[in-house]
Amino acid sequence: MKKLLAKRSFMFMVIVSVVILLFSMLAGIIFGAADLSVDKVFDVISLKLFGIEQETLKRSQISIIWELRLPRVLLAIAAGGSLAVAGAAMQAVTQNVLADPYILGASGGASSAVAFCYFLGSAFYSSSAVISAFAFTGATIALIIVYTIGRVGSPGSTSRLALSGIAVSVILNALTQFFVSMSRDASAVRSIIAWTMGSLAGARWNNIAFPFFGSILGSSFFMFTARAYNLMSQGDETAISLGINVPVIKRLTILVVAFITGVIVAAGGIIGFVGFVIPHIIRILAGADHRRLFPLSFLIGSVFLLWMDILARTLMAPREMSVGIFTAFFGGPFFVYLLYRQNKYGRI
Repeated sequence: MKKLLAKRSFMFMVIVSVVILLFSMLAGIIFGAADLSVDKVFDVISLKLFGIEQETLKRSQISIIWELRLPRVLLAIAAGGSLAVAGAAMQAVTQNVLADPYILGASGGASSAVAFCYFLGSAFYSSSAVISAFAFTGATIALIIVYTIGRVGSPGSTSRLALSGIAVSVILNALTQFFVSMSRDASAVRSIIAWTMGSLAGARWNNIAFPFFGSILGSSFFMFTARAYNLMSQGDETAISLGINVPVIKRLTILVVAFITGVIVAAGGIIGFVGFVIPHIIRILAGADHRRLFPLSFLIGSVFLLWMDILARTLMAPREMSVGIFTAFFGGPFFVYLLYRQNKYGRI
C-alpha cells in the first residue's frame, strides 16, 4: 500500500512539474526586452512547424521568437536539468551533500580550459566541437584532482571534498584570469569574461543541438542506473555486497558529469549552484530515492534555470544581466545555510 501511494505521489509530482515546465517555457519565450503575446508565440510556432501563415505576424516577431528565444529556452532546459541531475549523482557517489559540479571544480576546470582554447587563437575557438572538447577535458581533470585530494587522509569527512573543490576552483579561476590578462585578442577577452559569468544569450539553432542532446543523454545515463546510486548512498561496502561495481560506477560518474559540465560550459559558461540547490529541494519534497530524485531534479532544475534567465533578461531590460549572477544569489546563501546546519547540528 505504501509503495502504491508513493508511486502515485511521484507521478503526481511529475505531472505537476511538467505542467510548470511548459508554462515556464511559454514565459521564457514571451518575456524579454520586447514583450510578446501568447497568440504571437503560437502563430510563429504554427508557421514554422505547419506552414500556417498569419497576416498580422511581423518579420521581427518571427525572428525574436524562433531564432532567439526558443533556442535559448531549450538550452536553459538542457543546462538546468542536466546540471541538477549531475549534482545529485555527485552527492551520491561522494556521499557528500555539499557536492555539485560547480563546488567540486568541474565548472572551473571547464572554464579555464575554454579560456586556454581562446588564448591559443581563432584556429581553435572557431569550432564549437573543439571548445566542447577542451571544456570536457578541463572538467574531467578538475574532478579527478578534487576527488583525489578530498579522499586523502579522512575519507569520511563530509566537508573535506567540498573544501578541496573550493581550493581547486580558486586556482582554476586564477588560471582563467591569467589567460584573460595575457590574451591580445579583444573579442577573445570578451568571450572569456562572458563565459566566467554565465549567459544563455548565445543560444542559436546552429549551436544548441550538441549541448541539448548531449546533456539529455548524460542525464538519461543517471536515470537508468538510479538503483546503483541508491545502494552507493548507503556506503561503498553495502553497494559492493549487493553486486554493484562501485569503482566502475564512480569512474563513469566522473566522466559523465565532466561531459555534461563541459558541453554546458561550452554553450553557456559557468552556471553555478543549480546542481547543489535543486537536489536538496527534491529530497525534501520526494525523498532520497534516486529513481525519483533524478527525473524530478531534471524537471525542477529546468524550471529553476528558465526563471533565472527570465530575471536576467527582464529585471534591468533592455540591458541583460548574466544568468550566473542570479543562480549565485540563490545558491550562495543556501550553501551557507547548510554549512551552518552542519556545524550546529552535525548534519544537513
